Amino acid sequence: MAFDLIVFNRQVYLVLTETLAQQVNLFNAASAGAITLVPTSENVGDFAMRASFKQIANLVRRRDVYNGSNTVTEARLQQLQNNSVKVPSGTPPIIYEAAQYNWVKQNPESAALVIGEQLAVGMMGDMLNVAISGAVAAISAVTDLNHMASTAITFNDLVQGAGKFGDRMGALAAWVLHSKSMTDLYGNAVTNGERLFSYEAVNVIQDPFGRRFIMTDSDSLVDNAGQPKYKLLGLVPGAVMVEQNNDFDANTTRDNGTENIQTSYQAEWSYQLGVLGYSWNVANGGKAPSNAAIATPASWDKTATSIKDTAGVLITAS
Repeated sequence: MAFDLIVFNRQVYLVLTETLAQQVNLFNAASAGAITLVPTSENVGDFAMRASFKQIANLVRRRDVYNGSNTVTEARLQQLQNNSVKVPSGTPPIIYEAAQYNWVKQNPESAALVIGEQLAVGMMGDMLNVAISGAVAAISAVTDLNHMASTAITFNDLVQGAGKFGDRMGALAAWVLHSKSMTDLYGNAVTNGERLFSYEAVNVIQDPFGRRFIMTDSDSLVDNAGQPKYKLLGLVPGAVMVEQNNDFDANTTRDNGTENIQTSYQAEWSYQLGVLGYSWNVANGGKAPSNAAIATPASWDKTATSIKDTAGVLITAS
């Protein structure tokens, strides 16, 4: 059976994009948009800059109607420049032998379906891990947005953590937490309702107060320095965005020199990562960052004037 490399690449890409788009849309809806995964976008260069405006302090004042000559201190509308960062990603070479399929009279190109589906699963999980890592790093550097639980997480800790947002605590739409933390909450009699979304290792459910619980065993939610600590993110809608940069590229080759002819598939692409109220620090984090750089608090600068205009809060528990 003839093996067409062009058809193989196309099949992998179609399965990947269709599966990823469907699951991303489900995830975004179920998580109340706190972490937004975008399957297609285009960002030029190593960083993407978005303009926003600072909150004007003391915007409303009292007037002296009996003395119109008093001088009034001016307020200025200031623009913020927030950098998101381009994160390079890719697969290792994936090797398989068409002879295994030919031997049982199957089309070797069916391997494209397997690779495409598994790559969609892996890519979505990686997008979520990148989002969590960036958010944890950015928020952890702002003391006023952090709550330290004295024991395993309790519902009271969620209340105290949300309280870091003051009168804007109602803006928090979702909690992102490890299964260990969710288990502790169950043990403390927090009853969770409808299961909204499930895709491989990512689950989203809802608590009685309407905030979504996004449960995933992301390494970014575990601090193994000394006694393990678990991180919980309380996020507002649009807190973190991870965009595919529409630069997916793949190559398939056939190689001789082994017992059976081998086929090798390798792909590469990039994401754009941005955290609400924070800017990527180019000097500290650099370009084409590693996982370690993304997870380093010094790689992120708070640019929003008020902490209530940022991505959310962070809780640390045992």
